[in-house]
Amino acid sequence: MADRTEPEMPPVPADNLKAARPADTETLSTPEIAAPMLEIHTPHEAIHTWKSFFIHIATIVVGLLIAVGLEQTVELFHHRHQRYELGEALRRNGEGNRRYIKDDLAVAEGMLHWALEQIAIVERTGATGTLTIRRMPAGLIYAPDAGVWISAKASGLSSLLPAGAQNWYEDMDDRERAIFDSTTGGTTLLNAQLSALDQAIGAHVVETSSDDLDLSALTAAQRATVIDRFQAVVSQVRSVIRLLISYSNDNEYILQTPFDRLDDANEFKRFYEVASKNRAAHPGIKFIFSPK
Repeated sequence: MADRTEPEMPPVPADNLKAARPADTETLSTPEIAAPMLEIHTPHEAIHTWKSFFIHIATIVVGLLIAVGLEQTVELFHHRHQRYELGEALRRNGEGNRRYIKDDLAVAEGMLHWALEQIAIVERTGATGTLTIRRMPAGLIYAPDAGVWISAKASGLSSLLPAGAQNWYEDMDDRERAIFDSTTGGTTLLNAQLSALDQAIGAHVVETSSDDLDLSALTAAQRATVIDRFQAVVSQVRSVIRLLISYSNDNEYILQTPFDRLDDANEFKRFYEVASKNRAAHPGIKFIFSPK
């Protein structure tokens, strides 16, 4: 009889095992005998103990845990790699946009100085004097490249970034739309003001040999209208400059700060430093009543 140091499952007397084993030549005549008997071995081979059962279950569980753990580890490293690649792409994108913003600000400020200068000329010549104004400086205001962030949102990769970083990029995206939206963006409204100015002077302008514009034919009322149109241009171009500076502030702060620390109070001091520096570099946006 086998060593029974542990209970067998189910416990079966040895006599019963012998009785249940038919002769090799015996024909099974009843289903009661055939149903429970598939193949009989000696007790220590055919009947598992509780210990063996739990070892078997534990082996399966450990195997499953290892498989799931390996899968999650691979996915973790994959997501970490994707996040790194996305972060690098966003930073390259932001560094490239520095040039766009710098050029846009130069164009907008050139337009602002031009409009203010022409207002002074029209006011100085009075209602009937010879009136000659300069052409607007060449240059266009181009939208920064936001393709990386747009693609990241569309593919769902943006969720790999910390929530704070997502919020900052969304804020910068909102600022870009405020500047360049084809219906309500600042540059769209600026173009509308320039078109109104063009209509105010178009029928009365004479080109000079120096490529300036002679508006001496304007009446006093028409000159007043031209001043109003120029002032509207000044107001709108200042608005565009402020929006561009706000966009630049966000972009510079993001470039100088790790993604996971963008909302950190200590790091946020850098944002105020960037904003103060930008305001000082563009005095044309200040109101007369602005604090010094």
